[in-house]
Amino acid sequence: MNITNLQLVRNHTAKIVENKLKMSYFRVEESPDAKTPICKSVGCIIGHATSLDAENVKDNFTNEYGIKFPQWSEDFLGIYADSALWTYLFGYQHLDIKDYHLYRMDYILAGNETPEQVHTFVCEHENGIIEYARYYDDGYFIPKGMKI
Repeated sequence: MNITNLQLVRNHTAKIVENKLKMSYFRVEESPDAKTPICKSVGCIIGHATSLDAENVKDNFTNEYGIKFPQWSEDFLGIYADSALWTYLFGYQHLDIKDYHLYRMDYILAGNETPEQVHTFVCEHENGIIEYARYYDDGYFIPKGMKI
């Protein structure tokens, strides 16, 4: 794992406007050009983080379908995209809460091992959106007021 680059991603994530972080699957409609790393677009952490390495992404991690996010994140972070650690930090089954993701990156940056997944829960928001999120035994508590 590339600790230096994970710290860069963590610091970059801290600057993302809360409502611009969406951990669901690709939303090409949010981006005027799905092949270009765009900072501050609506997207997941890896999508936002590509702006940290934009030239490399453009030169080596795009094809006719867009950015090859798993391959780029493996190269940049040294974390295999289907690994338990990658899923813990960046998986789409997480709530769209920035502090939740900062906590997880801080947890790993502090030298902790990837925690065990306890279960998956369904979270329904006031606006009717339903999200599926994984819950880990890492000491993080779901924010007050969220229905589980």
